[in-house]
Amino acid sequence: MLSRFASWLHGIHRRLSRSEWAIRHLKLPVSEGTAEEPGLLLIQIDGFARKELEKAMTEGRMPFLAGLHQRSKYELTTFYPGLPSSTPAVQAELFYGVRTGVPAFSFQDRATGKIVSMFNPDQAKEFEDQFSGRGENLLKGGSSWSNIYSGGAAPEDCHFCITRLGVKDILPKWRLSSLLGLALMHTLSIVRIAGLVALELVIGLGDALWGLCRGQRISLELGAVFSRMVISIGVRELLRIGGKVDLTRGLPIVHLNFLGYDEMSHLRGPGSWLAHWTLGGIDRSISILYRCAHLSRRRDYQVWIFSDHGQDRARSFETEFPGGIKGIVGECLSSVATTFHQPFMARPYSRRRYEREKRRAAEQTKAAENFSIASMGPVGHVYLQQAPNDEEKQSLAERLVIQGKIPAVLYLSAEGNMIWNDALGKVVAPEEVSDRLSLYPEPLRREMAADVGALCRNENAGDLVMLGFSGKGECWTFAPERGAHAGLGPQETHGFLLTPPATRLPPGSAEFVRPDGLRAAVFHVLGRQSLDLPQTISEPSFQLRVMSYNVHSCAGMDGRTSPRRIARIIAQQNPDVVALQELDYGRARSRGEDQANIVADLLGYHVVFCPTVVADGERYGHAVLSRQPLETVKVAELPFHPRGVWPEQRGALWTRLILHGLPIHVVTTHLGLSSAERQAQMQALLGPDWLGAVLAEEPVILCGDFNCRPGDAIYRLATAKLRDVVSGRGMNTFSSIGPLIRLDHIFISKHFSPENVTVVRNQLTRISSDHLPLMADLVVPPQMS
Repeated sequence: MLSRFASWLHGIHRRLSRSEWAIRHLKLPVSEGTAEEPGLLLIQIDGFARKELEKAMTEGRMPFLAGLHQRSKYELTTFYPGLPSSTPAVQAELFYGVRTGVPAFSFQDRATGKIVSMFNPDQAKEFEDQFSGRGENLLKGGSSWSNIYSGGAAPEDCHFCITRLGVKDILPKWRLSSLLGLALMHTLSIVRIAGLVALELVIGLGDALWGLCRGQRISLELGAVFSRMVISIGVRELLRIGGKVDLTRGLPIVHLNFLGYDEMSHLRGPGSWLAHWTLGGIDRSISILYRCAHLSRRRDYQVWIFSDHGQDRARSFETEFPGGIKGIVGECLSSVATTFHQPFMARPYSRRRYEREKRRAAEQTKAAENFSIASMGPVGHVYLQQAPNDEEKQSLAERLVIQGKIPAVLYLSAEGNMIWNDALGKVVAPEEVSDRLSLYPEPLRREMAADVGALCRNENAGDLVMLGFSGKGECWTFAPERGAHAGLGPQETHGFLLTPPATRLPPGSAEFVRPDGLRAAVFHVLGRQSLDLPQTISEPSFQLRVMSYNVHSCAGMDGRTSPRRIARIIAQQNPDVVALQELDYGRARSRGEDQANIVADLLGYHVVFCPTVVADGERYGHAVLSRQPLETVKVAELPFHPRGVWPEQRGALWTRLILHGLPIHVVTTHLGLSSAERQAQMQALLGPDWLGAVLAEEPVILCGDFNCRPGDAIYRLATAKLRDVVSGRGMNTFSSIGPLIRLDHIFISKHFSPENVTVVRNQLTRISSDHLPLMADLVVPPQMS
């Protein structure tokens, strides 16, 4: 009854939903018949290092993400972005599978000779077109919000992306009446956004004055005020509203990129209060989108959260050296030209040779001025008008390191070897470059050394590549900023990935996952590609994780029937044995599905089903699922009173599995609603025809929905011969939307020791059934096997 009422409320909420209204009146296409198909909400927090995430969660700035990690057991993995550690390169690898697609955020296109900025829509689109033909597009059929590239999303589903920032892309061809109606429906949101923008304007102006007093450039400070209002507030709120609409539509994948933190980190630094101020709004937006994803009736969504890279606090060549990096490179080039000329001038020349060498010296001096630099961030590319040889590259690299104080300068030799120069000298082999990166653990160090070589080999890389970090010392940037990314810094190379429990990642992801690894995992979840995982042989364990779960015919509190959702809940907890109650088989109300076998197939478990109610070919009952093969010991009806409260035939399922040679008996049931009926049923289960014959000799687990609370007569009857895994109060399992009592129990024989008993309560379990799963880790003494 409670679930029907909750489902009715959800139906009312959907009919009044502003997202549903927007879909109807803007005539947006929706996914139909896909409620059981997988979907993914992929949320990116741009420029947010793992270290800063952990700091923000500890200090309470991101309570929702902290709850996901601590209570919902979301797994936190390091995300290594590759090189350059910038959004254009990361998204090229993530969306299209192209590593080191671009050598920096700004670089020279060797084909045209023009300096490219990935902020330029036309230039970014040219590279997107190159990438999109090399592999399957990640966001095909989905939507892309606030990214560099579309990722394969249709033009109408690509919003605020650099490659789609033309006037025609920004202003969709919707009717004015529809736009006015949409604004009317979101009046409160518009008022709220206006208030937040006004607040940010006041705070931003005050912060800008503080920055000016400390010698910051007025253009940067005023730009930051504009960025705070437009990106940190405006775009963030539009992403939240638009993301909810796309989730309601049921698109297979929705990717949103929150930019506010990254923008403020560039201005004040990644650990500054200004950057962390933006995190509260991002956290609230993610919580709203997370709930919307799990309430979508058109797709079975998972929610993953990641950062494409971090940022390091950096000193700037642009603000601390007169002339900036261009002046430094010009001086070093002039010094190199003079150095090359001097040994020849010291020799006694003929008049003709003297004139020839004089002209050569003049040409070299002129060449020192004929260069271009692309240096947006801690990765800079130097392009010389005349192609230098290896000797000239090496001489210039040494000058840049010693005279120019550049942390590291790289180039590609004529033989194709990557040459690394820093204050310690010159190294060639990748292994020696790896030694320079001793700050990082071994697997990551090798990966970074390989990526440094790939960066130098990019077709658009400079004749020399300058890095603002060499593996030790301070981080530097070539742009006027205090927070930087694109290079090898300890934070810029350490983003994060938050995924639900038991999410499958590619082999080798224990230490870190890089963009193409995340890409493979996304394809696996969406069923577009398989994820090859090595077969592992586990050590013998004497621990058995048991779950008891009344799944309510897989009908959730949101009115959606989804065995897949139940399977996902079970997979996230990784139990060895699962007892499920209230499963349908061939019933019209649940699409005629065999729910027990659907769940077992999705998990790869063995299953035994026990129907307790059979009518006109439709069945309803319990099941036991197990990693180990199951043997059915007994299936029988329990005492039944047809005149009792809500009369329904009750039964029990007795199975047996072998754990290291030891038989383990597992019995699941769902007792009646009247006290007298439950008492008779419990007496039967503990009597000689059932468990009474094996209780003393062999391990027994009796679990299910007993429709009784701790301390009731039936409960005392069970605990007279068995032990409740729950000690003390709490652990309520009903109802899922507001647990008040515990009706679900796991009773064990004396052979087990219970550990880590939990009730699994999160957004997913709250809506998937009217009960919450009860789970316990049971330890069997090794001497028994």
